[in-house]
Parts: sequence; C-alpha cells; structure tokens
Amino acid sequence: MIADNCLKQFKEDYRFRLEEKTVNLYILAVNQLLAFCEKPFTEMNAKDIRGWMSSLESREYKVATVSSKLAGIKLFFKYCIEEGFLTKDPAKKIPIPKSEDKLPRYLQRDELLQLRQLVKGKVEERAVIEVFYATGVRLMELVDMKKEDINWSERMITIPNGKRKKERIVLFTRECAVHLKAYLEKREDSQPFAFVNTSRTGPMCSRTINLKFQGYTKKLGIHLTPHTLRHTFAAHLAMKGMPLECIQVLLGHNGLHQTQLYARLYHQARKEIYDQWM
Repeated sequence: MIADNCLKQFKEDYRFRLEEKTVNLYILAVNQLLAFCEKPFTEMNAKDIRGWMSSLESREYKVATVSSKLAGIKLFFKYCIEEGFLTKDPAKKIPIPKSEDKLPRYLQRDELLQLRQLVKGKVEERAVIEVFYATGVRLMELVDMKKEDINWSERMITIPNGKRKKERIVLFTRECAVHLKAYLEKREDSQPFAFVNTSRTGPMCSRTINLKFQGYTKKLGIHLTPHTLRHTFAAHLAMKGMPLECIQVLLGHNGLHQTQLYARLYHQARKEIYDQWM
C-alpha cells in the first residue's frame, strides 16, 4: 500500500529530526485516521480529518491530545506532498485547536505557612522564599539582584534588568525585611549580590534554587517552583483588594497574553474571598 510505504519512509526520515517517541505517536495518529476514514489516504479531504477530530472529542480526548495528533497528521501530509506521494494537502487549512491556558497555581495561606515552617531556622532559604513571595520577582531577577538595589527605608528594590530589559520597582514587607537582613548580616563576603552561591564567589545559582524547590515539593506534596510564589504574590494581593493594574505594574507585565491570564487569576482570587463570606 502507498500509505504503508509512505509511513515507513516518513519514520526513517524523521527518526533523526524528532524524538523516536514523538515520531511513533505521529505514526499512531496517522494509522488512527486511516482506520477511521476507511479510504485510501490519497482520497482523503479536510472533511474526513475534521470528522476524525470530532470523534476524538466525543470520546473525551483532551484538547492538548487532539492538537498533538493533528500536528502529526499535518506533518505527515506535508511530507507526502514534498515526496510526491500527494498533490494536495487535505490538512493544510485545518487549524490546530488551542487549549485554554490553565490558571497559574498559587498557594493558599495554610500552604504558605507549611512552606515557612519547613524552612524554619534556615536563614538563607527563608530569605529567598520571603523575597519571592513579598516582591513577586522572577527567578533570574532574584539571582541578579544586588545589595545596592535595595532601598531599606522605603522598602523598595530596583529591578534594573527585568524581562525585556525593562527597569521596575518592587516593594517588600516588613517581615521580608527582617529575614533578608538576617541573611545579609550572617554573610561574611564582599559580593555585591543580594544572594550568593555556597562558595561566596558569585550570585546564587538558579539551578540551586530550583533544586531546593523540588525538595519542598517532595516534602510537602505541593507543586512548588519560584514562579509559584510569584503567582501567590499576585493572588494574595488581589484577595486584599489591590487593583489588577497595580499588580501588573509590580509584576512587570504588559503583554496581552499575560494580562489576560492574570486577569483571570485576579477574578478567581477575588471569587475565593466572595465564597468565604457568602
């Protein structure tokens, strides 16, 4: 069969371009489509492919799964055109369905308390956690943070090189100030960085921070990353009534996609407060 020969050649040509697992999944999707349509793939049209997609959706396949399968179908038909097996691509104009972005996960108050209890007595780790939570900074913004960027009297930190190299000001709480000062006073080095590596020769390594958070995840059974605390910062401010526009300024957001995502997070956080009182 032409389809078998084409699939065999497709697998051979793409085994060095894509991961073997990905290629096998794409071939599985093509075989599923062929079985569904019950016609030679040279006679397939867009309607056949859409019908197959609808059958997947009716069987409650996740949007992400359908999208992945269609991506494989599109790549296969494109390959068939390039290799001369087909003259017309039936999948070319079929858009890949987009799944709605999941709301960023943030910590509830009791989960934040558990995290703080876990690092009790660990001065450096507590300082890192408090700065992430109080300021909403990104991982690399914390790594690049310098002591001279901290304005203690105003409780402000200048982020000179945020995303897209844009400078912004973030704020921090009195509680954060206590733990950050305790960490800085404990250090005996002349490094300009707010957080330093174990050998005190440069800034704290982002990998080190990520590994710490992986450890917290295992111990608490809560998925935790530095970005989780950034989301928590935004959600908790929303719960306290801070306008979305102010939260976005503190986060350093101006892109439409992120704005829409955090708007949904904002309304979800506000709804939690409503549900507690009603």
